[in-house]
Amino acid sequence: MRCLVDGISHLGEGVARIDGKATFIPFAIPGETVEVEITQDKKKYQRAKIVEIINSSPDRITPDCPHYYECGGCAYQHMSYTKQLALKQRVVTENMNRIGKLELQVNPIVGMEDPWRYRNKVEWHVDRINGQLRMGYYQNDSHKIIDITTCKLISQAMEDISLYIKARLEALNLPDHSEIVIRQSSLNNQLMVVFKGEGTDNVNIDCLLNYADLESIYCIDEENYTLLSGEPYLEEDINGVHYDISALSFFQVNSIQTRKLYEIVKEFAQLKRSDRVLDAYCGIGSIALYLAPSTRKIIGVESYAPAIQDAVHNTQKNQIRNCDFITGACEQIIPQLIDEFDLVVLDPPRAGCSEELIESIVSLIPERIVYASCNPATLARDLALLASAGYAAMEIQPIDMFPQTSHVECVVRIYRKD
Repeated sequence: MRCLVDGISHLGEGVARIDGKATFIPFAIPGETVEVEITQDKKKYQRAKIVEIINSSPDRITPDCPHYYECGGCAYQHMSYTKQLALKQRVVTENMNRIGKLELQVNPIVGMEDPWRYRNKVEWHVDRINGQLRMGYYQNDSHKIIDITTCKLISQAMEDISLYIKARLEALNLPDHSEIVIRQSSLNNQLMVVFKGEGTDNVNIDCLLNYADLESIYCIDEENYTLLSGEPYLEEDINGVHYDISALSFFQVNSIQTRKLYEIVKEFAQLKRSDRVLDAYCGIGSIALYLAPSTRKIIGVESYAPAIQDAVHNTQKNQIRNCDFITGACEQIIPQLIDEFDLVVLDPPRAGCSEELIESIVSLIPERIVYASCNPATLARDLALLASAGYAAMEIQPIDMFPQTSHVECVVRIYRKD
C-alpha cells in the first residue's frame, strides 16, 4: 500500500491518510512516498511499518547509533538535525492551534551546537534472561531488554562506566528486576551510581570502589536510601547558582540547554524586586533559587520529600534567605495558600496541570504566569483553560532539550488580561 507522508505525530512518527484514516508510520519523514504494511487497524486510526521508501526525503540520513531501529529511546536519528528542529517547531505550533485553539507567537526553536552525548542521567534495566543477568534499554513498546553496546546520548564517561558495570553484573550480586541509574555532573564530571530495587541493599560494590571519578554509590530499596560509598550529592552549577543533587531528585537531563531554559524563564518572568513568586512543582528548587536574587519572596511546592530536602539544603548552600519550600502535592497545598503572588511559575510533569489546580492558580490572581512544559499537548490544553479564565499566552519559546528524540521543551509567557 503506497502513501504520501504529510504529517508528524508528537511521538515523531510520520502521518499519512489511508482510506480516510490517520496512519502512523515510524521512521517516515513528511514529504516521503512510502510503501507500507498495516500492522494495527483501529476504528479511528491505524499503524503501519515501512516496506519500501519510494521517494526519500533529502533530510534522511543513516542513524549514528547501531541500536536505533530497535531501541525505544530515540525517534529522530534517521533525519538531519535541521529537520528535527523544524518538525519539533511544527509539532508545537500544531498543538497550540489544534488543542489549545490558540494563535500565539511561536519563536524559532533553540537548538544545540552539538546534539549528541548531552544527557547527564541514564537508567538501565537489569533482569535475568536464560539464566544470565542482562542490562540494557527496553525495546520500543515492550519490556524486552536490548543488549546495548553504545548510547550516543550519554557522555563517553557514562558509557564507559555502564559497560564496566555490565561486565560485572554477577559480581555485583544484583537482584533480578532491578535498575541502575547513572548520573554525571557537568561541573566537575563526577559520577553517581544508584542501584534501585528490592534486594539492592545486598549489592557487592567492591569492584566499583576504585573506579575513577565515581563520587557516590547508593542503593534504594523502596523508600530506603542507603549511601554505600562516597559523597551524598553531585554538584552542579547553572549560571552561577550551585546545586547539590541527591540520588533520585529531578534535575534537567541536559545541562547545556538548562542554562538557556532558565535564562528564558527569567526573561519571561519580568521580575521586580517587590515580587512574590509561587514556584509549583519546584523539585530541588532549581528555578526558585535562580530567580530568588531578583525577587522579594519565593514559595516552592513539591510532593517529593527528598527533593524538598535538597531545596532547603541548596538555599543554605547559596546563602539565599527569601525562599521557603513546602512538601506536598500542588493540588492539595496550593488551594490552601492565602498569600498573594505577582508571579506563578509552573513546571509540571508530562501530564500537565489538573483543571482544579488551574482554578487554584487563577484564584491567586497573579499578574504573570511562566509555564515550562515538556509536553506540547498538555501545555496547549492548560493554556486553553487559562485563556478561559482571563489569562493570555503572549509568547512561546521551544527549546530542544532532548535532541534525537521526539520530545521538546517549551516556555510560555502569560499575562492576566486586565
